[in-house]
Amino acid sequence: MTVTTRRDRRERERTKQQRRRSAGGSPAPRRRIGQGWIVLGVVVAFIALVLVARALGVFEPPAPPIDVNSQQFDTSGQTVGTKIEALAPEHIPTGQTGNYNSVPPTSGQHYQAPAAPAPWGIKDTNLPNEVTTHNLEHGGIVIAYNNLTTAEVDQLKTVVKNLMSSGFPKVILEPYPKLSDAKVALTAWSWLYKLPNVDQTQIVRFFRAHYDPVEAPERGTS
Repeated sequence: MTVTTRRDRRERERTKQQRRRSAGGSPAPRRRIGQGWIVLGVVVAFIALVLVARALGVFEPPAPPIDVNSQQFDTSGQTVGTKIEALAPEHIPTGQTGNYNSVPPTSGQHYQAPAAPAPWGIKDTNLPNEVTTHNLEHGGIVIAYNNLTTAEVDQLKTVVKNLMSSGFPKVILEPYPKLSDAKVALTAWSWLYKLPNVDQTQIVRFFRAHYDPVEAPERGTS
């Protein structure tokens, strides 16, 4: 008959506990490693989100409003842009190509409603000349641009937003691939002003001089 002493029982109990810890403790390091990768992924995703937001200008302060009545924009006694001979405001069937005497057009043939004029505002695609010319007939201003950087386009959009909220709502901003001799072209009915870059001062001066001009056949129309 085997006699089991208290000491033997304690030893066997310690051995069992050690075996249980060895068997049940091995997954813990893997769990800790997995959790570490999750935390790292969350940190990387957060940093990427911050970088994207910064690139989009989320953290940039809003642009100050334009004081369109400021002396720096005064056009008294000055000619802003080039006078272009006004063509007859002839209506043509939708889909037909119009004939113009400037690039971009400053007057001439255009589509009728409902094809034109286009709703005022910022556009991300080029509109047909036959549409925007109708906008000019209503006394609005069309700003065309080409070969601008993303930052320059954003700058131009900010200028337009400020103008629209400062008493000049009738404006179209659009990319214009055919613009080859300037980066920005401002057009009103029978007026054209081409700029080598985004120049807020000159843009506002053009608006001061030619927004809803007397030359536009349907000035005062929204």
